[in-house]
Amino acid sequence: MIKQFTDNVIKEIDNYVYRLIDPRDLQTFYVGRGKGNRVFQHAKDALKSFDKGEDELSLKIKQIQDIICAGKEVICMIHRYGLSLEQAREVESALIDCYPGLTNKVSGFGSDRGVILADDLQAALSVPVYEEPTDIDYVIIKTSETAIKNNGGLYEATRRAWVANIKKATKIKFVLSVINQVVREVYEVDKWYSSPMSNKRIEFDGHIADKQVADLFKNKKIPDCYRKKGVAAPFLYKKK
Repeated sequence: MIKQFTDNVIKEIDNYVYRLIDPRDLQTFYVGRGKGNRVFQHAKDALKSFDKGEDELSLKIKQIQDIICAGKEVICMIHRYGLSLEQAREVESALIDCYPGLTNKVSGFGSDRGVILADDLQAALSVPVYEEPTDIDYVIIKTSETAIKNNGGLYEATRRAWVANIKKATKIKFVLSVINQVVREVYEVDKWYSSPMSNKRIEFDGHIADKQVADLFKNKKIPDCYRKKGVAAPFLYKKK
């Protein structure tokens, strides 16, 4: 198997979406997107972790190391190429929904618009929009049913790990957990901190908000300003 793309191929493929497949059972264990030789970087990272003797490994890296120890190599499957960045994000997110049990740590882009039964979508998008309170600051975190399954619950799928400014986030007391544009739960934040996954990501510890606050948002749709095209980020601050 090749270890990298040649320069002329890199120029042709632009953004792409890929799957990492375990050759022992031919099961997809990771979905990602990137440019250049990103698809091959994971195996290189796994080899470096061997050399460093790291104790805390991601599920992805551990699985790759298990494959290497079995004398085999990860199968790299390019799913779509020649994509714009926005297209690559959408394809990646859709694929993540199609492969439960992945080693991906976070949901894909636009995961709040992910897999849902037609009946449930009709019911969800028919609910009323909450009225924007003037005295409560919050962030909207968009997650998905797939993320809930992979993380062991809505709270875990909501609280980590997001690309955001820690100084700005520490001023925010409430988090709205949103799936398919509807607020599923409201959390009161006890603490924001840098994620162990990456110093560019943050997460929080918290608890379910008091009923008085939760009832303002829960089981209601987020306003149009958070749903319109171009507002696809999974972590959104309340608009002032």
